[in-house]
Amino acid sequence: MANVFPPTERLIRKEEALGTIRDLDPPMTHIGTRAIAPWLDVASDDVIFDFAKGLADGLAPARAEDAESELAQKDLIFGGSGRASVIDWALKDHYTASDVRSYSEANLIQARLGINDVDLPGVRSMQQDFQDKVVRDDALRRRKLDNRVEWLIMTAMSTGAIAYNDGKIKFSVDFGRPAGQHNQAPAGGLWTLTTSDPIGDILAMQEFMYDTYGVRMDRAVASRKIQNEMMNSDRFIARSGLITNPTSTKVDLNYVMEGWGPAAAQAVVERHTGVTFLTYDAVYRTRPVGGTTFTNNRFFPQNTILFLPNPEDIAAIDDTPLGFGRTLTSPHVEGNWQPGFYEWEEATKDPWGVNRGTGVKAFPVFPHMDLTFTMVVIP
Repeated sequence: MANVFPPTERLIRKEEALGTIRDLDPPMTHIGTRAIAPWLDVASDDVIFDFAKGLADGLAPARAEDAESELAQKDLIFGGSGRASVIDWALKDHYTASDVRSYSEANLIQARLGINDVDLPGVRSMQQDFQDKVVRDDALRRRKLDNRVEWLIMTAMSTGAIAYNDGKIKFSVDFGRPAGQHNQAPAGGLWTLTTSDPIGDILAMQEFMYDTYGVRMDRAVASRKIQNEMMNSDRFIARSGLITNPTSTKVDLNYVMEGWGPAAAQAVVERHTGVTFLTYDAVYRTRPVGGTTFTNNRFFPQNTILFLPNPEDIAAIDDTPLGFGRTLTSPHVEGNWQPGFYEWEEATKDPWGVNRGTGVKAFPVFPHMDLTFTMVVIP
């Protein structure tokens, strides 16, 4: 019987894919669920938690030896319940009939030849190209979901609230950061000034928060630009011993002292305040549909420092799984009723086209936003 197949070199012709050339990725390290609001699995979309503010301790009154003692006053007005709703975030990719048919034909050709691992011209490329595209799309969808969760957490940290409006869904949640603790100016002036006082600014903030709430503020989230500005203060120059008059000509320690620089200045600030700085410059990129200009959007303002309370102090006043804050995630049917990220694939509406999607049911909750402080230290 004659061979019904044409020569393999004439079997199929297809352009060869050499891969993808990519831009250098911008900073994309997420800290939201790692350092601020870790994941917390919950059983349903609606979560209720009780809260009770501490009763006033006050002072016990005196009484005469033959007098009756006064009743202790217990004001429970500050007790109550909180409620959080978990929101579903998801997106999908659609693969057209030509995408799926080409991949199916390549698999069919290989199967009919009876060869498990064949490198026919174009066939292997067709198979691998489609598989690679699916993997890239899966990774991109997951990245966008990670970005959304990070945006939720860091928006709350930046503004004290989350306001969302995509034209279809609109909501606003205010977590209650007091105005006197939001985007405050440093007492010693902006850190770009030679007269600034970074150590004094932080100590003043710590004293205020401890006197007001009894918590130690020992963690800070700031951009690299802010950390680089710390050494501008003439106080660091005076510390070096190179000048004794702060009003004299400024000396740039970068050029006259070996080993001095922004990192050294930051180490001095950390030692004197007990605050540990976490560098944060993560961005997500956007581009208008049909446009060619990309924009790097910061999750957190470059000119602002976020101060967070000591976890041990939070544990002393909060015995719930929420702690300072958690990102709640609830079960989804496509995730086999398990919390976290889920995936699905749909091919029933179109016998050729295929939809693949990824989603997560998640929302952050911050019951102790009043124990945070933000300071705008550079223009």
